[in-house]
Formats: sequence, structure tokens, C-alpha cells
Amino acid sequence: MTESRIKNTKRNMFFSYLETFITMLFAFISRTIIIHIFGDEYLGLSSLFTSVLQVLNMAELGFSGAIVYNMYKPVAEGDTDKVCELLAYYKKVYRIIGSIVFTIGIILTPFLPALIKGNVPDGINIYILYYIYLINTGVSYFAFAYKTALLNALQRLDLTKIAYSVVSILQHVIQIVVLFVFRNYYVFFSINILGTVAKNVFSAWIANKKFPQYQCKGLINSETKKDIICRVKGLLVCNISGVTYTTFDSIILSSFIGLKSVAIYNNYLLIFTSIANLAVLIRQAMQASVGNSVAKETKEKNYQDMLLWQFFFGVIATWCVTCLMSIYQPFMTIWMGPERLLPITDVVFLCLWFFNTIVSHSFYLYLSGKGLWWELRWPYILSTVCNLLLNIVLGKFFGTTGIIFSTWISGLVFGFIWQSGIILKEYFHIGIKQFILRFLSYFLVCAVSAFIAFGINWMLPISGIPGLVSRLVICTFVSMFIMWIIYRKQDVYQQAIGFVKKAFIRKL
Repeated sequence: MTESRIKNTKRNMFFSYLETFITMLFAFISRTIIIHIFGDEYLGLSSLFTSVLQVLNMAELGFSGAIVYNMYKPVAEGDTDKVCELLAYYKKVYRIIGSIVFTIGIILTPFLPALIKGNVPDGINIYILYYIYLINTGVSYFAFAYKTALLNALQRLDLTKIAYSVVSILQHVIQIVVLFVFRNYYVFFSINILGTVAKNVFSAWIANKKFPQYQCKGLINSETKKDIICRVKGLLVCNISGVTYTTFDSIILSSFIGLKSVAIYNNYLLIFTSIANLAVLIRQAMQASVGNSVAKETKEKNYQDMLLWQFFFGVIATWCVTCLMSIYQPFMTIWMGPERLLPITDVVFLCLWFFNTIVSHSFYLYLSGKGLWWELRWPYILSTVCNLLLNIVLGKFFGTTGIIFSTWISGLVFGFIWQSGIILKEYFHIGIKQFILRFLSYFLVCAVSAFIAFGINWMLPISGIPGLVSRLVICTFVSMFIMWIIYRKQDVYQQAIGFVKKAFIRKL
């Protein structure tokens, strides 16, 4: 990785973490206030509508990823005209997509009651609330969203995060004030629409100011358009699977059990996604640099880099899972109360799912950098079908436990194993055995670390906030010590230490 790629990655990571911390903080605050002012059913209804409209966002068809991929080469070569042509095409496509989202969203309106088992909260008109959610989902397609693709391709994701951070702080402060003053859920969520528009407008202003040479003008040639359409076909399948992977969970829970179960499950999922997003941000910060590396470097170098990233994400996953196993339940007890806890079995499956998700980032960097979305179509299709069928069957008989288990096992078989095999075969032209054995070794280390830390913390007599802090310290020490004992003599460990020193310590 060159110095410029390291610099861009570090900068993108810093501002990505800043924006995520702000989002996480206010998400916890808002969710806590809502559940105490309005109740579980409001949170369940919010999660349900969010899931439904995430499915609608599949109308985006993956154009964003395909456009960004096609921008990597002209950006690296300084072909300004080609970038401008891609932006113009992206702007046109997004306006069409926005119209499709609104149209399909309106068509789905009569089916809303069938997705809810039991009664809706008193004083709530589900149609009014749904249309507020729909407008918030569709409006970004008309408000300069295409400028974000430009900043991503230019390895300046940090500029987008700055805009999002500023707007998010103002938006959430206003929303919290509205909740206390008006206690009106319609007004509370309507502010999200203003926030969505403001984020896109602010990002567009920054892009125009920093990179005025890139404007929406010109027409892409037929060859480029054909390449984009081809990649969009693969991304469409990927998006369908990615979106439905967790959104169907909430929909099925709402249909089989009720809104309260959706709220409890999504409380746990909020913690899951908040922590997992920290790893996603690392991947996003690295993505443009990896795309640049795929375009310029040899396959051998990229393969060694991928093994290094696998180790890094394995270390992150081990530490996080060790902490989650010991802290999940005590944290939920303090935050939402003992009456809103899932059984420990669910926590175990969540941790298994979490580990798969984090380590998968190592090879997904190169799947995206190489644009192999069409090659991913079958594992994504089968993952979606398998997850949905298992959700329905196991969710009906085992509730939340069955749904979490089905999501984990589908992701392991059709996600990690099959997808990693695709990048290894299609780009690196090698077998999958070494990569899977490394994954299993990292998983074993993680399991040992989590088990030892959980056993120690189970005997800890301290509760409350001091107990959480104590458990976090114990989990961190146990996981780091075990990983140091096992990895310290391995080549990848020495490579990782060298990379960290080069990328961070020497720059301080």
C-alpha cells in the first residue's frame, strides 16, 4: 500500500469513526427516550417500516457501486471528462430510481396491516407514519446523492462524513427537544426528512468546492454503459440478498409474534450493527485504496495484503466477540431492563453471526475492488432463499432464536465459504483451503478467548456500570493476551506490527 493510500485510509477512518460515534450515541439516546415515552410498540413499528423501505431501496439496483467501480480507473489516470460523464449518467439514473421507489411504496400501502400481528399503538395512524418513512427514503435520490459516489472514488470519504456529522448533531438535538416538548412521533420522524436533504446538499457543496472540475456533463459511450449494466445485474442480486438478510427478520417477527418482539430483537441488533459498523467503516475507508491497488499492483501482492487484512479483521472480531459474550446481557439489563432480555442462546448465535460478518470484510474488499458482483449472484440468491425459508420455519417454532440461527448459518455457508471461494478462484486463481483453514484457526482462538473471559466474568460479583467497565477490562486483557500468546511468532503477526508502525506510530 503506497503512502497516499495509507494517508487516505487513515483520514477516511478517522472521520468515519467520528460520524459513526455521533450516530450511535444519538441512536441510543433517541431509542431510550422513545421506549420510555411511547413504549415498545412504537420501536417495533419503526423497525418494521424501516425494514420494509430498505427492501424498496433495492430499486437502486447497485448503480452506486457500479459507478464508483468505473470511476476508479479514470480517477487514477486523471481522466476528468470520463468522471464527469459518469456523474451525469448517475444523476439521471438516480432520478428515475427515486420515482420508482415512491411509486412502489404507494402501491404497497394496502398491505401494511397484514405485516402486523395484534394492535398498533394507540394514537398512531400507520399510513401517515409509513408515508413519512417513504418520503425520507425516496427524497435522497433527488438531492445530490450522486456526489457521494464522486467523493468515494476520490478516496475522500472523510468529506462526506464531515457533512453527515454536522447535520446529524443538529438533527438529533432538534429531534430530542421535539420529543420532550411536543411528544409527537410524527413530528419527531419528519425531521429526518430535513436531515436527509441537508446531508446530501452539504456533501454536494463540499464536493463542488473541493473538486470543481467534476461536474455532471457529457454522455458515456455505449461500451461503458454496457459494462455498468453488466455489473448492476450482479449488484442487483447482491443488494437483494444484503437488504433482505436482516430486514425479513423484523417483518417475520412482526407477522408471527408482534411488534414488542421486533423491538426487543432490534435493541440487540442495534448493539450488533453499531459495533459491526466500526469494522464496516474500516472496510469503507480502505475500499478506494484497495480498488486502486487492484488496478495497479500484482495479484501476488494483493493476495498477501488480503491475508493481512484477514488477520486484522480476525483480531477485531475476536476482541469484539469476547466482549459481546460477557457484556451483552448486563448492558441490556441496565439499558432496557431485565424484562427485555433475550435468552443467552440468542446471544451465542449473535456472536457467531458477528464473527462471520467481520472476518468476511477481508475478501469483500477485493470482490468490490475487482467488481465481481455478477459472479456472486448464485451464492447471494441461495443465501436469500435459504435464510427466508429458515426464518419462516424456525421463526414460527422457535421465535427469535430460530431467526438468528437461520441468519447465521445462511451467512456462513452461502456467504463466507462460497463468496471467499469466488474471489480466490476468479481473481487470484488459487484454492480456498488455506483461506478457510486460517478462518477456522482465528475462530478457534476467538472461541477460547470468549469462553475464558465469560467464565471469569460470570464469577464477578460487581454489577451496574462498574461491573460493565470491569468486564470490558477483563475481556480486553484476556483476548489480547491469548492472541499474543498464539500469534506472536507467526509471520502475519509481524507483518501486522510492521504495518501499524508504518501507518500510525511513525506519523505521530
